[in-house]
This record gives sequence, structure tokens and C-alpha cells, in this order.
Amino acid sequence: MFKCYKDVMRMFVLVVGPLQLVSYPSVKMIGIQTGLPLPSVWEILSQLTVYFMIEDYTNYWIHRFLHCKWGYENIHRVHHEYAAPIGFAAPYAHWLEILILGIPSFLGPAIAPGHMITFWLWIALRQIEAIETHSGYAFSAKPL
Repeated sequence: MFKCYKDVMRMFVLVVGPLQLVSYPSVKMIGIQTGLPLPSVWEILSQLTVYFMIEDYTNYWIHRFLHCKWGYENIHRVHHEYAAPIGFAAPYAHWLEILILGIPSFLGPAIAPGHMITFWLWIALRQIEAIETHSGYAFSAKPL
């Protein structure tokens, strides 16, 4: 578990951190608003719905590519090295996979740019979804 934590933190410092440093100009370039007025709840919910649909579709196909022979052997196998069902294993991956699977998360905001508040909420919800998916829990939609 310590190896997982150490490797994830290294990726955050070496890959995610530098990406965050260059993200503000990119966010402005694609048209995400940073000033007033703030978006309405309806606007936030509708944009988040679009973002989830775009991310889910593109993530499925990219993840499927990563499970083909070449993608798995050269990139995705790192993600499967740590099989314990804990949420922190969600970002445990090859640096290139972090970059590749980051594309679907930013595609929605690039296609339908909204406000920075919506963008931050989207990134937080996306991370929660990834952690929940890798947590080992099976949240059922069926009533008990």
C-alpha cells in the first residue's frame, strides 16, 4: 500500500502538478469564464450532464484501447499491478496513461465551456467517481 501511495504522489508532483501550472492559460483559451456572474444551478447541472456523457463515452474507448495487446503491455499494465480495492489506487498508473485518460475529462469543458466554478466541481466529481469505482464497494441502486 505504501508503494501505491508513494507512486501516486510522485505522479501528482511530476505530471499533474506541472499540468496544473499550465492549465490556467489553457482554460482561458478554451473559453471557460472566471468572472461574474456565476452560473445558475440549471446551467451547472446541464453542463455537468454533458461533461459526464462525453467523458464516459471517450473514456470507455480509450480504456478499451489500453486493454489491447500493445496498450496493455506498454502502458495499462502498471494500473493493474496494484489490485487491492482501495480508492487511492485509482490514479496508480503509468504517466502516459494519466495524460491519455485526462483527455476525456477535459474534452467536455473544451466542447461546452462554462464557468470556472462548474469546471472545479466537474474535476472534483470526476475524482470522486474514480475513487468510488476503484474502492471495492458495490453501491447498488436497488433498495435493500
